[in-house]
Amino acid sequence: MPSWTCTGVAKDGQKHPNQNPPGQHEPYENFGSDCVICRLTREQVKGGGRRPPVGATAAALGVLAAIGFGAYKLLGSQPCPTGQQKINGVCVPNQGVKPSPSISQYRTLAEVPDVPNLTVRYGGSTSFAPLRSPEIEAKILQAHPDFKLSYTEPPPGEKPGSGSGIRMLIEGQLSVAQSSRDVKDEEFKRAKTRGFTLEQVAVAIDGIALYVNPQLSIPGLTASQIKDIFTGKITNWSEVGGPNLGIKPFSRNPKDGGTPEYFEEKVMSKEPFAASVEPYVRDTTDSVRKVARTPGGIGYATASEVCNQSSVKPLPLTKREAQTFISPCNGKQVNLANFASDAYLITRRLFVVIRRDGRLDEQAGVAYVNIFLSDEGQQLVEQAGLVPLRTR
Repeated sequence: MPSWTCTGVAKDGQKHPNQNPPGQHEPYENFGSDCVICRLTREQVKGGGRRPPVGATAAALGVLAAIGFGAYKLLGSQPCPTGQQKINGVCVPNQGVKPSPSISQYRTLAEVPDVPNLTVRYGGSTSFAPLRSPEIEAKILQAHPDFKLSYTEPPPGEKPGSGSGIRMLIEGQLSVAQSSRDVKDEEFKRAKTRGFTLEQVAVAIDGIALYVNPQLSIPGLTASQIKDIFTGKITNWSEVGGPNLGIKPFSRNPKDGGTPEYFEEKVMSKEPFAASVEPYVRDTTDSVRKVARTPGGIGYATASEVCNQSSVKPLPLTKREAQTFISPCNGKQVNLANFASDAYLITRRLFVVIRRDGRLDEQAGVAYVNIFLSDEGQQLVEQAGLVPLRTR
């Protein structure tokens, strides 16, 4: 389906029941059947929706042939003038976008060059939540006042996660995507068929913490025990040194997020989750609440979202029996030293995904990466409870 632009105003000028929120908004280029901002359908905005009769189509083609290609350009989609490009359906100056902006290292946020004057729609992995804090975004805005970050949720009915973020980036709904897993081969291929490439750049290291109900008494878990719990082979805490109490594991759907997908692939060796895991939780907040209310509950999430919780208890882990258990947390702080040294059981890299299209989205993606890879940006990463990639 070709793209179409919506401004939040229906062709008939009326408000429609499916329109949310009602009223005019910034022009937005859509690729689906309805607007991702206000949910107006293409037909409500553009009108029509039915094909003209065959005879009428043939007559129109004859007219086009008679009046020539110059008139066809007026009737068809208008390209932007030289030196401009379309952003949300509106022609804007290129602002000196370089053919291939590069990833480099800088000292401060303010020293990062070629930061576009743009409202940057970004989203994806929930593991990036610590880097989306108002404090961090305020520091970025202070260094670059015209680089305005706008976190964007997926459309209604779709859950946030790495997969949805990368899909929205490919479809042009985001300028930058965040992912807690590698970009998949089919995602690289989808981007290529649309005329651009994707590049993933690691900006931080994260640890995954497992947590249980605070009343549960258990020394910790090994890698094989975690796998057996979430695949349904171990169903009672007495089997792993705990009380005679049934285990209720909680997880997000691995089809929705990078963290559960990574957990299923790396921790569970690609074995599927047990039926006891369903129904899946929506997000980490939902999981923490349910584990806190369930005496035998267990869940997992990025450590920076777990260590500061008081309603659940993080579990020490070890790679195998007879080895020392290592906790993901030091009090309310993340155990950064053991994450960085790879002594902790479950660590992974967090990626920013860049849309390499030679346009403003590419410039925004590279600027966003350079901001977090700068010396000051890596300090923000550490303050957020993640491990910086660069050593100072």
